[in-house]
Amino acid sequence: MMNTDALPPENTSNGETEETKTHRPWQRKKEIRPQEILAAALAVFVEQGFSATKVAEVARRAGVQPGTIYVYFENKEALFKAVIHAAMSPVLSYSNEFLDNYTGTPEKLLYELTHQWWDLMESESCAGIPKLITAEANNFPELTQFYIDQVLVHAKRIVERVLQYGIDRNQFFIEDMDVTARMIMMSLHEMTVYAHSFSNFDKMKLDMPLYLDTLAAFLYKGLSCQKRQTPEA
Repeated sequence: MMNTDALPPENTSNGETEETKTHRPWQRKKEIRPQEILAAALAVFVEQGFSATKVAEVARRAGVQPGTIYVYFENKEALFKAVIHAAMSPVLSYSNEFLDNYTGTPEKLLYELTHQWWDLMESESCAGIPKLITAEANNFPELTQFYIDQVLVHAKRIVERVLQYGIDRNQFFIEDMDVTARMIMMSLHEMTVYAHSFSNFDKMKLDMPLYLDTLAAFLYKGLSCQKRQTPEA
């Protein structure tokens, strides 16, 4: 009887031609190529702005032909949206997962919120996204709206979760959730714009850890104050 254990695995690629075999490495590369393109596009968009960015330059940075980019992205606008999603989704997902499992004090949570945002956004490319959107907002309203819907709306919900956590434990007293969440979100957003745009020119050289601690302490003191009684006329 033939020893089947000694036989090589059965070839299941019946009918495979030499042409398809030569395309196997290309197929494996194809799976990772979009990520290479997105990384290159993020760097170019941040450096040059949306309007000045050329697809050819993105292709050169990614090490591909310009036509390859259009295999994955319909146009420059679609590429930009994909870059925003790829860069910001992990930041938002991480924050939500952290909140899902957090059991500490509301005060500590404010420190975590401010420091986490900076830790996740401090890379030069990611920190450049808020600056890029701010600079291009009026010129490209559709892309700005995409950023609002896909990033700022979700970031605001994360801040609202933090605030609600303190409210549920009778430590935060908030008159208007929407306004308070927007104020905190915008302070974090503008912090990244400042760090990316002005920090190299600031002679005082902002101590970011100290700034974040001070911001968290400032927020906690304000949020933990009960509503003052309006004096009677």
